[in-house]
Amino acid sequence: MTGLRLAIVLAGILLLAGLILWAGLPAIGNGFAILGAAGFLIIVLAHLPLVGLMGLAWWSIGRGAAQASCFIVARLVRDAVAELLPFSQVGGFAAGVRALSLAGVPARTGASSLFADLLMEFLAKLPYALLGLGLLAWLRPGKALPSYVVLTIATLVGIAFILWLGRRVLSRFVPQIFGRWLGPDSEPLPALDQLLPSALLHLAGWILGGLEAWLTLRLMGMAMSVGEALVIDSLGTSLRTFGFFVPAALGVQEAAYVLVCGLFGLGPGTAMAFSLVRRARDVLLGLAGLAVWQKLELRHRTAALPEAALDR
Repeated sequence: MTGLRLAIVLAGILLLAGLILWAGLPAIGNGFAILGAAGFLIIVLAHLPLVGLMGLAWWSIGRGAAQASCFIVARLVRDAVAELLPFSQVGGFAAGVRALSLAGVPARTGASSLFADLLMEFLAKLPYALLGLGLLAWLRPGKALPSYVVLTIATLVGIAFILWLGRRVLSRFVPQIFGRWLGPDSEPLPALDQLLPSALLHLAGWILGGLEAWLTLRLMGMAMSVGEALVIDSLGTSLRTFGFFVPAALGVQEAAYVLVCGLFGLGPGTAMAFSLVRRARDVLLGLAGLAVWQKLELRHRTAALPEAALDR
Protein backbone atom coordinates (compact mmCIF):
# COMPACT_ATOMS: atom_id res chain seq x y z
CA MET A 1 0.00 0.00 0.00
CA THR A 2 2.92 2.32 0.67
CA GLY A 3 4.09 1.88 -2.91
CA LEU A 4 0.59 2.61 -4.23
CA ARG A 5 0.34 5.74 -2.08
CA LEU A 6 3.70 6.93 -3.35
CA ALA A 7 2.65 6.31 -6.95
CA ILE A 8 -0.56 8.30 -6.45
CA VAL A 9 1.34 11.20 -4.89
CA LEU A 10 3.87 11.20 -7.72
CA ALA A 11 1.06 11.13 -10.28
CA GLY A 12 -0.53 14.14 -8.59
CA ILE A 13 2.78 16.00 -8.58
CA LEU A 14 3.33 15.23 -12.26
CA LEU A 15 -0.19 16.41 -13.11
CA LEU A 16 0.37 19.61 -11.16
CA ALA A 17 3.74 20.22 -12.83
CA GLY A 18 2.26 19.57 -16.26
CA LEU A 19 -0.55 22.05 -15.65
CA ILE A 20 1.92 24.68 -14.46
CA LEU A 21 4.04 24.28 -17.60
CA TRP A 22 0.95 24.31 -19.82
CA ALA A 23 -0.50 27.43 -18.20
CA GLY A 24 2.88 29.18 -18.31
CA LEU A 25 4.99 30.37 -15.43
CA PRO A 26 4.82 34.06 -16.51
CA ALA A 27 1.00 34.05 -16.45
CA ILE A 28 0.91 32.37 -13.05
CA GLY A 29 3.61 34.68 -11.69
CA ASN A 30 1.64 37.69 -12.89
CA GLY A 31 -1.32 36.64 -10.76
CA PHE A 32 0.90 36.40 -7.68
CA ALA A 33 2.53 39.74 -8.49
CA ILE A 34 -0.80 41.54 -8.69
CA LEU A 35 -1.89 39.98 -5.42
CA GLY A 36 1.28 40.98 -3.56
CA ALA A 37 2.26 40.20 0.01
CA ALA A 38 -0.42 42.46 1.49
CA GLY A 39 -3.14 40.83 -0.57
CA PHE A 40 -1.95 37.38 0.41
CA LEU A 41 -2.00 38.33 4.09
CA ILE A 42 -5.60 39.54 3.69
CA ILE A 43 -6.56 36.19 2.16
CA VAL A 44 -4.93 34.26 5.01
CA LEU A 45 -6.70 36.37 7.64
CA ALA A 46 -10.00 36.11 5.77
CA HIS A 47 -9.81 32.33 5.99
CA LEU A 48 -9.62 32.28 9.80
CA PRO A 49 -13.39 32.88 10.31
CA LEU A 50 -14.03 29.90 8.03
CA VAL A 51 -11.78 27.69 10.19
CA GLY A 52 -13.73 28.90 13.22
CA LEU A 53 -17.05 28.14 11.55
CA MET A 54 -15.98 24.61 10.63
CA GLY A 55 -14.79 24.08 14.18
CA LEU A 56 -18.17 25.22 15.48
CA ALA A 57 -19.90 22.76 13.15
CA TRP A 58 -17.85 19.96 14.71
CA TRP A 59 -18.50 21.28 18.22
CA SER A 60 -22.25 21.33 17.61
CA ILE A 61 -22.05 17.53 17.42
CA GLY A 62 -19.79 16.94 20.44
CA ARG A 63 -20.67 20.07 22.40
CA GLY A 64 -20.98 18.24 25.71
CA ALA A 65 -17.37 17.06 25.58
CA ALA A 66 -15.40 20.33 25.54
CA GLN A 67 -15.58 24.04 24.80
CA ALA A 68 -16.02 25.27 21.24
CA SER A 69 -12.45 26.62 21.17
CA CYS A 70 -11.10 23.07 21.60
CA PHE A 71 -12.94 21.89 18.48
CA ILE A 72 -11.81 24.95 16.51
CA VAL A 73 -8.17 24.23 17.40
CA ALA A 74 -8.68 20.55 16.57
CA ARG A 75 -10.08 21.53 13.17
CA LEU A 76 -7.03 23.71 12.52
CA VAL A 77 -4.74 20.80 13.43
CA ARG A 78 -6.81 18.36 11.36
CA ASP A 79 -6.54 20.50 8.23
CA ALA A 80 -2.86 21.23 8.84
CA VAL A 81 -1.87 17.57 8.86
CA ALA A 82 -4.11 16.79 5.88
CA GLU A 83 -2.43 19.52 3.81
CA LEU A 84 1.20 19.17 4.91
CA LEU A 85 1.56 15.42 5.49
CA PRO A 86 -0.01 14.03 2.33
CA PHE A 87 1.35 10.48 2.61
CA SER A 88 -1.22 9.65 5.29
CA GLN A 89 -4.77 9.64 3.93
CA VAL A 90 -6.35 9.62 7.39
CA GLY A 91 -3.56 11.44 9.18
CA GLY A 92 -5.56 14.65 9.44
CA PHE A 93 -8.52 12.85 11.00
CA ALA A 94 -6.30 11.10 13.54
CA ALA A 95 -4.54 14.37 14.38
CA GLY A 96 -7.87 16.11 14.95
CA VAL A 97 -9.02 13.40 17.35
CA ARG A 98 -5.64 13.55 19.09
CA ALA A 99 -5.92 17.32 19.52
CA LEU A 100 -9.34 16.84 21.10
CA SER A 101 -7.99 14.15 23.42
CA LEU A 102 -5.31 16.57 24.63
CA ALA A 103 -8.20 18.85 25.65
CA GLY A 104 -9.73 16.03 27.67
CA VAL A 105 -12.19 14.68 25.09
CA PRO A 106 -12.29 10.85 25.14
CA ALA A 107 -11.01 9.32 21.92
CA ARG A 108 -14.32 7.47 21.48
CA THR A 109 -16.24 10.76 21.55
CA GLY A 110 -13.75 12.48 19.25
CA ALA A 111 -13.84 9.71 16.66
CA SER A 112 -17.62 9.39 16.63
CA SER A 113 -18.15 13.14 16.37
CA LEU A 114 -15.49 13.33 13.64
CA PHE A 115 -17.30 10.83 11.45
CA ALA A 116 -20.62 12.63 11.92
CA ASP A 117 -18.94 15.96 11.13
CA LEU A 118 -17.40 14.58 7.93
CA LEU A 119 -20.79 13.27 6.87
CA MET A 120 -22.48 16.62 7.50
CA GLU A 121 -19.73 18.49 5.68
CA PHE A 122 -20.21 16.30 2.62
CA LEU A 123 -24.02 16.51 2.69
CA ALA A 124 -23.84 20.31 3.05
CA LYS A 125 -21.75 20.43 -0.12
CA LEU A 126 -24.73 19.20 -2.14
CA PRO A 127 -26.97 22.32 -1.80
CA TYR A 128 -23.87 24.48 -2.36
CA ALA A 129 -23.11 22.59 -5.58
CA LEU A 130 -26.75 22.96 -6.69
CA LEU A 131 -26.50 26.69 -5.94
CA GLY A 132 -23.46 26.90 -8.19
CA LEU A 133 -25.24 25.00 -10.94
CA GLY A 134 -28.27 27.29 -10.72
CA LEU A 135 -26.11 30.42 -10.79
CA LEU A 136 -24.20 29.08 -13.79
CA ALA A 137 -27.44 28.57 -15.72
CA TRP A 138 -28.62 32.06 -14.71
CA LEU A 139 -25.36 33.79 -15.60
CA ARG A 140 -25.05 32.03 -18.97
CA PRO A 141 -28.63 32.04 -20.34
CA GLY A 142 -29.15 30.07 -23.49
CA LYS A 143 -25.88 28.15 -23.10
CA ALA A 144 -25.82 24.44 -22.43
CA LEU A 145 -24.44 23.32 -19.11
CA PRO A 146 -21.09 21.51 -19.51
CA SER A 147 -21.53 17.75 -19.37
CA TYR A 148 -18.77 17.32 -16.77
CA VAL A 149 -20.59 19.75 -14.45
CA VAL A 150 -23.92 17.96 -14.80
CA LEU A 151 -22.26 14.57 -14.28
CA THR A 152 -20.43 15.82 -11.18
CA ILE A 153 -23.58 17.21 -9.57
CA ALA A 154 -25.58 14.10 -10.46
CA THR A 155 -22.91 11.91 -8.84
CA LEU A 156 -22.91 14.01 -5.68
CA VAL A 157 -26.69 13.80 -5.50
CA GLY A 158 -26.52 10.04 -5.91
CA ILE A 159 -23.91 9.61 -3.19
CA ALA A 160 -25.86 11.85 -0.82
CA PHE A 161 -29.05 9.90 -1.53
CA ILE A 162 -27.31 6.59 -0.79
CA LEU A 163 -25.85 7.95 2.45
CA TRP A 164 -29.27 9.17 3.55
CA LEU A 165 -30.95 5.86 2.75
CA GLY A 166 -28.24 4.02 4.65
CA ARG A 167 -28.15 6.35 7.64
CA ARG A 168 -29.47 3.72 10.06
CA VAL A 169 -26.96 1.15 8.85
CA LEU A 170 -24.15 3.68 9.23
CA SER A 171 -25.31 4.52 12.73
CA ARG A 172 -24.82 0.86 13.70
CA PHE A 173 -21.81 -0.01 11.55
CA VAL A 174 -19.44 2.89 12.23
CA PRO A 175 -19.33 2.46 16.03
CA GLN A 176 -18.35 -1.17 15.43
CA ILE A 177 -15.41 0.01 13.33
CA PHE A 178 -14.41 2.47 16.04
CA GLY A 179 -14.73 -0.34 18.57
CA ARG A 180 -11.86 -2.18 16.90
CA TRP A 181 -9.59 0.82 17.39
CA LEU A 182 -10.89 2.32 20.61
CA GLY A 183 -12.43 -0.54 22.55
CA PRO A 184 -15.88 -2.09 22.79
CA ASP A 185 -17.44 0.94 24.50
CA SER A 186 -17.28 3.26 21.49
CA GLU A 187 -19.99 5.88 21.67
CA PRO A 188 -22.93 5.59 19.27
CA LEU A 189 -23.27 8.14 16.51
CA PRO A 190 -25.90 10.84 16.96
CA ALA A 191 -29.00 10.35 14.86
CA LEU A 192 -28.61 12.13 11.53
CA ASP A 193 -31.79 14.11 12.04
CA GLN A 194 -30.15 15.61 15.16
CA LEU A 195 -27.20 16.92 13.17
CA LEU A 196 -29.02 19.76 11.39
CA PRO A 197 -27.05 22.54 13.20
CA SER A 198 -23.78 21.05 11.96
CA ALA A 199 -25.08 20.76 8.40
CA LEU A 200 -26.30 24.38 8.41
CA LEU A 201 -22.99 25.63 9.79
CA HIS A 202 -21.11 23.69 7.13
CA LEU A 203 -23.38 25.11 4.42
CA ALA A 204 -22.64 28.61 5.74
CA GLY A 205 -18.95 27.65 5.63
CA TRP A 206 -19.17 26.60 1.99
CA ILE A 207 -20.84 29.88 1.07
CA LEU A 208 -18.24 31.82 3.06
CA GLY A 209 -15.60 29.97 1.06
CA GLY A 210 -17.25 31.28 -2.11
CA LEU A 211 -17.08 34.84 -0.80
CA GLU A 212 -13.43 34.24 0.03
CA ALA A 213 -12.90 33.12 -3.57
CA TRP A 214 -14.47 36.38 -4.77
CA LEU A 215 -12.12 38.36 -2.52
CA THR A 216 -9.12 36.41 -3.80
CA LEU A 217 -10.02 36.96 -7.45
CA ARG A 218 -10.65 40.68 -6.86
CA LEU A 219 -7.29 41.07 -5.15
CA MET A 220 -5.71 39.33 -8.14
CA GLY A 221 -7.20 41.97 -10.42
CA MET A 222 -10.14 39.94 -11.75
CA ALA A 223 -13.40 41.92 -11.95
CA MET A 224 -15.61 38.97 -11.01
CA SER A 225 -19.09 39.24 -9.55
CA VAL A 226 -20.02 37.45 -6.34
CA GLY A 227 -22.23 35.08 -8.33
CA GLU A 228 -19.41 34.14 -10.70
CA ALA A 229 -17.05 33.55 -7.78
CA LEU A 230 -19.62 31.32 -6.08
CA VAL A 231 -19.93 29.27 -9.26
CA ILE A 232 -16.15 28.90 -9.53
CA ASP A 233 -15.80 27.88 -5.90
CA SER A 234 -18.81 25.59 -5.67
CA LEU A 235 -18.20 23.72 -8.91
CA GLY A 236 -14.44 23.71 -8.38
CA THR A 237 -14.76 22.14 -4.93
CA SER A 238 -17.35 19.70 -6.27
CA LEU A 239 -14.94 18.49 -8.95
CA ARG A 240 -12.16 18.38 -6.34
CA THR A 241 -14.22 15.87 -4.36
CA PHE A 242 -13.33 13.16 -6.86
CA GLY A 243 -9.65 13.65 -6.10
CA PHE A 244 -10.13 12.27 -2.58
CA PHE A 245 -7.78 9.38 -3.39
CA VAL A 246 -4.98 11.84 -4.24
CA PRO A 247 -3.40 13.38 -1.11
CA ALA A 248 -4.32 17.08 -0.90
CA ALA A 249 -5.96 16.60 -4.36
CA LEU A 250 -2.63 17.50 -5.96
CA GLY A 251 -3.22 18.45 -9.57
CA VAL A 252 -6.92 17.56 -9.34
CA GLN A 253 -7.77 20.86 -7.66
CA GLU A 254 -5.83 22.81 -10.29
CA ALA A 255 -7.48 20.96 -13.18
CA ALA A 256 -10.91 21.61 -11.65
CA TYR A 257 -10.29 25.35 -11.38
CA VAL A 258 -8.90 25.52 -14.93
CA LEU A 259 -12.13 23.95 -16.23
CA VAL A 260 -14.51 26.08 -14.16
CA CYS A 261 -12.65 29.38 -14.53
CA GLY A 262 -12.65 28.87 -18.28
CA LEU A 263 -16.46 29.13 -18.24
CA PHE A 264 -16.05 32.83 -17.43
CA GLY A 265 -13.19 33.58 -19.75
CA LEU A 266 -10.37 33.27 -17.21
CA GLY A 267 -7.24 31.77 -18.73
CA PRO A 268 -5.33 28.76 -17.40
CA GLY A 269 -2.64 31.01 -15.92
CA THR A 270 -5.15 32.91 -13.80
CA ALA A 271 -6.91 29.70 -12.74
CA MET A 272 -3.60 28.10 -11.76
CA ALA A 273 -2.51 31.20 -9.84
CA PHE A 274 -5.86 31.22 -8.00
CA SER A 275 -5.47 27.57 -7.01
CA LEU A 276 -1.83 27.95 -5.97
CA VAL A 277 -2.63 31.02 -3.88
CA ARG A 278 -5.14 28.89 -2.00
CA ARG A 279 -2.54 26.18 -1.55
CA ALA A 280 -0.03 28.71 -0.25
CA ARG A 281 -2.66 29.96 2.22
CA ASP A 282 -3.28 26.40 3.38
CA VAL A 283 0.45 25.76 3.80
CA LEU A 284 0.92 28.87 5.94
CA LEU A 285 -2.08 28.08 8.13
CA GLY A 286 -0.97 24.45 8.18
CA LEU A 287 2.39 25.41 9.64
CA ALA A 288 0.56 27.41 12.29
CA GLY A 289 -1.67 24.42 12.99
CA LEU A 290 1.31 22.10 13.42
CA ALA A 291 2.91 24.60 15.78
CA VAL A 292 -0.28 24.73 17.86
CA TRP A 293 -0.41 20.93 17.94
CA GLN A 294 3.18 20.67 19.14
CA LYS A 295 2.46 23.25 21.83
CA LEU A 296 -0.49 21.18 23.03
CA GLU A 297 1.66 18.04 23.09
CA LEU A 298 4.40 19.80 25.04
CA ARG A 299 1.91 21.16 27.54
CA HIS A 300 0.44 17.67 27.98
CA ARG A 301 3.85 16.09 28.58
CA THR A 302 4.88 18.84 30.97
CA ALA A 303 1.68 18.36 32.99
CA ALA A 304 2.28 14.61 33.09
CA LEU A 305 5.79 14.94 34.58
CA PRO A 306 4.72 15.86 38.14
CA GLU A 307 2.20 12.99 38.13
CA ALA A 308 4.92 10.54 37.07
CA ALA A 309 7.20 11.85 39.82
CA LEU A 310 4.47 11.37 42.44
CA ASP A 311 3.87 7.80 41.27
CA ARG A 312 7.49 7.03 42.03
